[in-house]
Amino acid sequence: MTRKTVDIGQGVHLAYLDLGEGYPLLLIHGFTGTARGDLGALIDELAKDYRVLAPDLRGYGASRPPNRDFPPDFYERDAADLATLLDAIDASPVAVLGFSDGAEAALLLAAFRPDLVRGVVAWGVSGVISPEELASVERWLPVAGWGSERDEWKRQIIERHGAEQLESMVTGWVEAARAITARGGNICYDQAARIECPALLLNGDREVGNTPRDVRRLAARIPDGRLEFISNCGHAIQRDQPEVLQEHIRGFLKWLGLDRIAAGQQSSK
Repeated sequence: MTRKTVDIGQGVHLAYLDLGEGYPLLLIHGFTGTARGDLGALIDELAKDYRVLAPDLRGYGASRPPNRDFPPDFYERDAADLATLLDAIDASPVAVLGFSDGAEAALLLAAFRPDLVRGVVAWGVSGVISPEELASVERWLPVAGWGSERDEWKRQIIERHGAEQLESMVTGWVEAARAITARGGNICYDQAARIECPALLLNGDREVGNTPRDVRRLAARIPDGRLEFISNCGHAIQRDQPEVLQEHIRGFLKWLGLDRIAAGQQSSK
């Protein structure tokens, strides 16, 4: 495993995995995750045939200091960080694969910097903070009142980010969701019409906060967007249906012709 670090300015450093050879893929984890924690098995699978770039987003995992915070524009900030990373390592254009918060950032990156992105696969996504989502996440508070049903999530947060980030991370995200809702609920829906590349959206049929209503609206707004629902699956498709997710990703990359580019790059080495 090769971990590298890039200074993206103002005292912020992004740590990222750089594995494999071939056409570059950018993988983006979700809330309270890390690249390896959320997407480890997928990273290892795709690195057999592609160059995989997988950062810990600012404030998460190895990308500290600073600790993670959640201003109302944190999705836009994450997309800007990713653009700075790609500019710094001169790896674009990439195919971007994003989960949850990382899926929203992936679509924003494609909208803001079309020169950097060849295609997007986004799962656990809706483009907005829905009323259902806000109601669900508000039940996380207070963190001090968590029962045994959240023991595993609590353990993961502390293991990945330190005990000092447990309450600030969860409370910060909920406060950001409230602020985003107060300004209309948009995350990337408004910007989605600017996405020039193909985008495949995948959501589990058991999603709660990312409603079928909202993800259908988002897919319809992307000029070359398509949507599929994955059966018997919740938010984390990579956990609930990993082989199905890999099949969809590889099919999308093949449709873009990137499998041939990857094979050609590897054979020339």
